[in-house]
Amino acid sequence: MDKTTGILRFFQWICRFNFGNFEREELKKFLKMGLIFALIIGVYWTLRPLKDAIFIQLVDKLQLPFAKTASVIALLPLVMFYTKLLEKTSREKMLVILPIFYGVSVFMFSLLMLKFQAPAEEIAQRPFFFFATTKVLGYLFYLFVESFGSLVIALFWAFATDTTHPAPAKRGFPLVVAIGQIGGIIFPYSIGGLPHRLGYATDALSLLCLGALILLTIPLLHYFLRSTPT
Repeated sequence: MDKTTGILRFFQWICRFNFGNFEREELKKFLKMGLIFALIIGVYWTLRPLKDAIFIQLVDKLQLPFAKTASVIALLPLVMFYTKLLEKTSREKMLVILPIFYGVSVFMFSLLMLKFQAPAEEIAQRPFFFFATTKVLGYLFYLFVESFGSLVIALFWAFATDTTHPAPAKRGFPLVVAIGQIGGIIFPYSIGGLPHRLGYATDALSLLCLGALILLTIPLLHYFLRSTPT
C-alpha cells in the first residue's frame, strides 16, 4: 500500500463518522472539489472585511447604507446578464471566465489602492478631482466584492450539482463545505492582515495575493475535470 492510498483510507475512516461511507474515487472527487471551494470561500471572507474597511477609509462609514442599497440595485442587471451568459455558455467555461474577470480586476484594484488609499484626513485634503475619484473607487470596490459573493459562490454550487448525483451529494457536499470553512479561517488572518503586519499603509499586497488565488481556481478546475472519472 503506497502513501497516497494510506492517506485516502485514513480520510475514508475519518469521514465515515460524520459524512458517511465514501468510495475511493468519490472521496477524491469531493476532496478536490472542497479545495476549489476553500479558495473561493477563503478569498470571499478575506475580501468581505476589506470591503468595509476600505470603503470607510476611502468614503465614509456613514455612507455604508447607501453603498449596500446601491449594491442591491446594481446586482439586478448584473444577475440578468450573468443568467444570459449561462444560457449560452457551459458552467465549466463560466468557471474560467468569472475567475479571469475577478482575478484581473482584483489585480487592477491593488494597483489603484497604491495610488488612492490613504488615511481619511489625507483624502479630505486632496484636490477635488482626486478626492472624487477616491470616493468613486470606494463605491466600485464595495459593489465589486458584493458581486463576487453573489455570482462566483452560486456558480460553484451550480457546477457541483451538475457533476454530482443526489445520493453522493448528500454525503459529499457537507464535506465540501467543511473543507471550504478551512479556507474561510486561514485566508482572512494570513492574507487580510498581511500588509499591516509588514508595515504597509495600503491593502494592495492583500489584494495582489487574493487575485492570484482567484486565478488559481482555473488550473484546479482543469485538474478536477481531467482527473475525475465521468
